[in-house]
Amino acid sequence: MSDFIRQNPLRLDVFFGSCYDNGKKLPKYGECGEGEIMAAGHKKSQYRLAREGSGLQEHHSIVYWCVVAFIVSFLFIAPFQTALFYGSKAQYESPIYSSMIWTSVFSLLAAAYLFKSWRLREIRDLYALAVWGIPLSYFISLSSAATRHHAENLLLLQLMYALFFVIGLYFSRNRIGNSILRYGIVGSAYAVVVYCLMNVFGNVYFYDAVMKTGEGLRLTSVFQYANAYAGFLIIPLLCGLYLIVFSRKWYATAIHALMLVPVLLSFFLTLSRGGLVMLPFILLAFLPFLSFARQILFFVYLIIGSAASFLITDKIKNIASDVLDVMVERRGPDFEVTDTLSFFDPLSFGGWSLLLSTSVVVCAVVVLVHKLLPPLLDRGLSRISGARLANLYVPGLIVLGVLLGAGLIAGNAAIVHILPEALAQRVQSINLQQHSVLERFTMYKDTFKALKDYPLFGAGGNAWSVLYPQYANNPYTVNQVHSFVLQYMVETGIVGLLILLSFIGSILYRFAKTYFVSKPADRERNLVFYAAAVAILFHSLMDFEMTYAYISALVFLSLGGMASGFASPISERWLSGKEEKSKYGLPVVLGLLSAALLVVSVIHGQAYNHYSAAVQLAQQGRTLEEVLVPLDKAIGLQPDNPYYVLTKVDFLEQVYENTQNEAHYEKGSGLLESIKKTEPYDRVVFEARYRHYMVKDRLADALALMKEGLQTYPWVIGMYERAAALHLQLGEQYWQAGQKQTMDGHWNAAVELHQEVLARMKQLESLPEGQMAGSPFYVTPNLALTLGQAYYLKGDAAKSAEILSTTIGDQLEEAVRKPGTRWYLAALQKAGKPDRALYDRFTANYPDEKQEIETIVSLSLSL
Repeated sequence: MSDFIRQNPLRLDVFFGSCYDNGKKLPKYGECGEGEIMAAGHKKSQYRLAREGSGLQEHHSIVYWCVVAFIVSFLFIAPFQTALFYGSKAQYESPIYSSMIWTSVFSLLAAAYLFKSWRLREIRDLYALAVWGIPLSYFISLSSAATRHHAENLLLLQLMYALFFVIGLYFSRNRIGNSILRYGIVGSAYAVVVYCLMNVFGNVYFYDAVMKTGEGLRLTSVFQYANAYAGFLIIPLLCGLYLIVFSRKWYATAIHALMLVPVLLSFFLTLSRGGLVMLPFILLAFLPFLSFARQILFFVYLIIGSAASFLITDKIKNIASDVLDVMVERRGPDFEVTDTLSFFDPLSFGGWSLLLSTSVVVCAVVVLVHKLLPPLLDRGLSRISGARLANLYVPGLIVLGVLLGAGLIAGNAAIVHILPEALAQRVQSINLQQHSVLERFTMYKDTFKALKDYPLFGAGGNAWSVLYPQYANNPYTVNQVHSFVLQYMVETGIVGLLILLSFIGSILYRFAKTYFVSKPADRERNLVFYAAAVAILFHSLMDFEMTYAYISALVFLSLGGMASGFASPISERWLSGKEEKSKYGLPVVLGLLSAALLVVSVIHGQAYNHYSAAVQLAQQGRTLEEVLVPLDKAIGLQPDNPYYVLTKVDFLEQVYENTQNEAHYEKGSGLLESIKKTEPYDRVVFEARYRHYMVKDRLADALALMKEGLQTYPWVIGMYERAAALHLQLGEQYWQAGQKQTMDGHWNAAVELHQEVLARMKQLESLPEGQMAGSPFYVTPNLALTLGQAYYLKGDAAKSAEILSTTIGDQLEEAVRKPGTRWYLAALQKAGKPDRALYDRFTANYPDEKQEIETIVSLSLSL
């Protein structure tokens, strides 16, 4: 606090901090005139006084502390709502809408807080305006949205993230508030780690928080996705080590040192190759902000924690595997476990004892080292630390270490085998020819195919999940691009991507520039924000953890915390009177957008509640009229929500099949036509339309839809199966109607589908060795049965028998095997190559098939 403030104590308004001097009200925050300052004997600028006034105001503002309390509550609650994952299921939306409601309420308070104090004075104030370019890009992309519902939701989420940025920007300026937010980030990360370990030892059960895969046992925590958890764990790892290095109190050192082994153990047990690959690059981005001596300390503590974690990783993994087996046995049909293990259960207690004893030992070692080593380093490395580029020495060694490590892994060096068994296997599998790497590269190339069709403004939020099948190089199923940047590019186009990269890039650049010219006490307090942001942003270059709204909100909060230190004044020449004119700009924008987000999210939240009530009524066996009351309310509030509309169509179809009431069918038709306009590429909508046609045997309409499906989903073999079957059925109808030309057209079309499938199978053979093709794509028994009949009816009995030979195996379902064998035997007989042994076995099991086979053989296709 300045001498002026100490000599001239000011009383602050409880909410908005108006200044008083001996009962006389002074100008508002930032408006104290130069003459008044001069009268006090100080030549302070309005800018400087405003900064000091702001800092004092926050100590006494109820609104300020309410907003800070909300952020901390969000950090501790949101992770346990599946980290607010945004996926293509209705149940994911409810907690996200709740988060939007609470965020908008407290953002209104933030707007009120800033209303009397905000002015366009400093560089950080420009960022408070610039951040709205991100939701604006999503708003523009609505005009070309591939999925209207999800595009609208992603726009709302971007508004929420922007609000978090503004809150981080202005509510982390005060030292106490800054500390609360920083420790809130670290504390909530520790809470996620502890919760995951409670799942590991069976004390709680969250589905797939611990899971067994082909790679072995993996930890996923609240994210239910190991790679996302690995990326998230880099936050408590960086922040914990940083706080140990900078701590001056032994108990502060002990708290973070105690969490070192749990964090590292969890990181290793994610078995995330991406996490292992990206960690050195994240360290390269973080370490230059530490002095040379502190970098040495950072690595000493990292090595101590890693070595201890290596010693117990395999043992903990074995215990976790046994615990998971017990949990799966106790799991009910709802995937819940009510009878979890007590802490004192031998299995759980053994795991906790091993982990806690190791953690305590590491904690004691780190506390002791931290007491003795820093003074020695300060004395011994004073000359090196004073060198101009000393803070780049250790990052340089990391680069050399990464290159050396890559060589050792490629050469299968014995050093790799000192790692825990599961981790060693994952490390050895890291190479550019590994299937997940090849599959990512293929998918990344496919995103640029989508960009060609939506170059400037993109295809709207969540576009990739509905568009990718038509751009896919092979039949993979990936609803999320494993790269935040490329997924963002598909959603908002080149313009939106440039806005995002310019915004984030300028913050990172200015943070680095500001950091090295600021006083240590001022700059170091925002380094936790930098660590959180850079850990996620770097890791998300090759994964999709930013799809979790909790993680995205955390990143934008951290970016705001970083930008809060950009206190340089804007050039007065550039301002030229704009300060006074724009004084209500941000608060008004913040207030209006918060109010809009509140209204829309409340409406969407109410719609989901009505939808949930309708589903519960249906499960209770209530009548259609009762079920439709809340469901119609949901659709009325959110008419473009495909989940609600398709649920109503499904209910109407069920009743139609029981009653044959045409009114129900026609209502379903109208709903499908309306939702098709806003969700033209949604696979679920597509399947609902197909099912709707088939309920009433509208074969021609179903075939027309399948032709669309073959263009939109060219790698889904089910499309070829159904299209071929429809061609066969319609061909038979026209045969019976005596329309030979139309009949031939359908059967020829079925044969052409066979050729297309074979051509695509040939294309898959060109995939690089090691790359998995994805979903099965071949002439399936179902497709072979249809194609075999088509070839037979066209008069090519030999080709028919060749294809039908895949339908006669005993391992196949009878629904395919029985008719397949029937037509296969008929085709062989027609081609003059009967299989008497198979015929005898088949007709012995199914005597009626003799007549069926003779009927097929005697078919006359002449018209």
